Amino acid sequence: MLKKIFLISVLLFIVSCTQIKGFDYGVKQISKLNSRYNTTMETYPNNIKQIGLMLNDFEELKKIQLEKNQEPFNYIINYRILNLEAERLYIEGQKYGDAGTTKKGFGCKPRPLIIESVFLRNSSAMKGFEAVNLLREFVGKYPKEANLAGLSFKNALFLNATFYQISRDARSDSSIINRFCPANVTLEIYQQEFRKKTNMSEDFINNLSYEEAVPIWKKLRGIEK
Repeated sequence: MLKKIFLISVLLFIVSCTQIKGFDYGVKQISKLNSRYNTTMETYPNNIKQIGLMLNDFEELKKIQLEKNQEPFNYIINYRILNLEAERLYIEGQKYGDAGTTKKGFGCKPRPLIIESVFLRNSSAMKGFEAVNLLREFVGKYPKEANLAGLSFKNALFLNATFYQISRDARSDSSIINRFCPANVTLEIYQQEFRKKTNMSEDFINNLSYEEAVPIWKKLRGIEK
């Protein structure tokens, strides 16, 4: 009886060792990685540092060579990487808070902060739309694998709506700030402030370009580059 049990155990061990590493295996590795960062395929770490670490882990996971269904696995990895990159850019675009948007009112002095935020949010939306297109392609091409990974066209629909709104808000901010606070108007305001708050010469101030004035203004306000 003991010999029989031992033989069965050996056979089960051999079978487990000879199982093909297919899509199921790849999905399990992705799930483990998501669990490590307390995320799902639809959520992200809540800070840039953790997102960076997770991106590095996904780049490592990308190196896994499955014995079967490598392409659908690659789709998910690439989708997740694009999505995380989009989220990182979005978080970076929020670093100035209300000063980086026109939604709650605005002045001309924060123009460079709004322009920077607009750029980052637009970049986030572009990455996001890439992720959406990749997800749609994946679900259409591999519906069974997509279902196993918990992904569907519904996910793509919601994600697209999210990034559309981000893009729309960024375009609105860009339009408003460029209309009411163009670079030349903002430069004049900066020059007036420099005359009051610095020992710069009049000639120096008068010859400043907008691009040269921005870092000076930021330094006066204690704003990091």
